[in-house]
Amino acid sequence: MGLIDSINGTESAPPPQDNARAAFDYYVSQGLPPHQAAGIVGALQGESGQGLNPNAVNRGDGRDGSDSIGVGQWNSTRAQALKEFAASKGVPWNDLNTQLEFLHQELKGPERGAYDRLIAAKTPEEAGQAMLAFERPKDWNKPGAHPERAQYAARVYSAYGGGQPAPVSQLAPAPPVARVASALMGQPQAPQAPLPQTAGDLANQLTGRQGGQQPGSAPEAAPMQPIPIQFMQRRAPDLSKLRAAFRPQTFSRG
Repeated sequence: MGLIDSINGTESAPPPQDNARAAFDYYVSQGLPPHQAAGIVGALQGESGQGLNPNAVNRGDGRDGSDSIGVGQWNSTRAQALKEFAASKGVPWNDLNTQLEFLHQELKGPERGAYDRLIAAKTPEEAGQAMLAFERPKDWNKPGAHPERAQYAARVYSAYGGGQPAPVSQLAPAPPVARVASALMGQPQAPQAPLPQTAGDLANQLTGRQGGQQPGSAPEAAPMQPIPIQFMQRRAPDLSKLRAAFRPQTFSRG
């Protein structure tokens, strides 16, 4: 099979934009881990372009002069087997789902050697290189051949199956409401700073000092003492004028 995007004389129709994602999802649904599914998609992108064009036809690309067709660029007897498989399902050979299913059957059947390499792969790059044994482009079995297949596989894995959650250490601390919810659900809470018990404790917190100062540090402020309330002494009222007003009057007889 040949690289359709590197050979002139190709007849193809614009593929839908989501074919790569559809292929990735299909192989994951068949039980393959995401990095191996990405290896298959990366290999197909090396054959029929980044969008996986099921209508791709590369005239005379086969070693026997036959056309290479579909997302996997099948030719010769393998292209004929694809057409017969599609006919048995009552669909045209350029049906994407049929091509993906046919590829999977080949891996589990006549292309079992390539499948063994694929399932042994631990990374998307290794899976992309393993699929060279399935596609067998020119010089496929030479060391370091077609490194772009590994790059395509890594890109597919990053786009569709390689998301990683943020480390716990980078998450923001929970707000007070979340801490209350955690307590209600029985989850451990972070220790809280103790509330000030005396006026001296409050003064220390406001000035940034805590108990147990180290030698040589500034002396602690003296504890605040309550200001005593003083009452002024009241003088006794002068009642002499009031008594004089009520003194009984005396009248002299004439």
